[in-house]
Amino acid sequence: MSATEKSCFLVNVAKDSVFILIQGKATFLNASTFKQFIDNALDKKQRHFVIDFENCTGMDSTFLGIIAYLGLQIKSIKGPSVLIVRNLNKRNNELFHNLGLHNFITTEDSLLTEDTQPNEFTELEEAKKFEAIDVLKAHQNLVLASKNNASIFKDVINILENKLAQD
Repeated sequence: MSATEKSCFLVNVAKDSVFILIQGKATFLNASTFKQFIDNALDKKQRHFVIDFENCTGMDSTFLGIIAYLGLQIKSIKGPSVLIVRNLNKRNNELFHNLGLHNFITTEDSLLTEDTQPNEFTELEEAKKFEAIDVLKAHQNLVLASKNNASIFKDVINILENKLAQD
């Protein structure tokens, strides 16, 4: 991945399983979208997660906090559930272990055989929707902070509400 390419998450969602490929950096810049995707998957009763870091060029504490959140959610589920992270490079593996995430999240360098690895990934479709939701909530918070902001952000809020209503 070249420096000019955008970081993203590629996903393959099955009935109760989610495979996620991290492309580029996983940071606070894309953690919100990732967290909302995770919440949505958990709401849909998906209980098996495999996150592949082979193409991850780095991650920060915000993103690691989201991984910890998912691990804790999986740990609290009654019944079969699992979170597996794989292909951590040396630096990401050190971060993962230094923060104690290995204590409750399964790490594997090569858990899946070639026959069971997903071969089709698509870009996270919900990214633009989640971004619009976050922008809408941010502007609504500004209105809550001061009623004087209602007239300033009325058009932005209306556009985003209409966009989300269409989706």
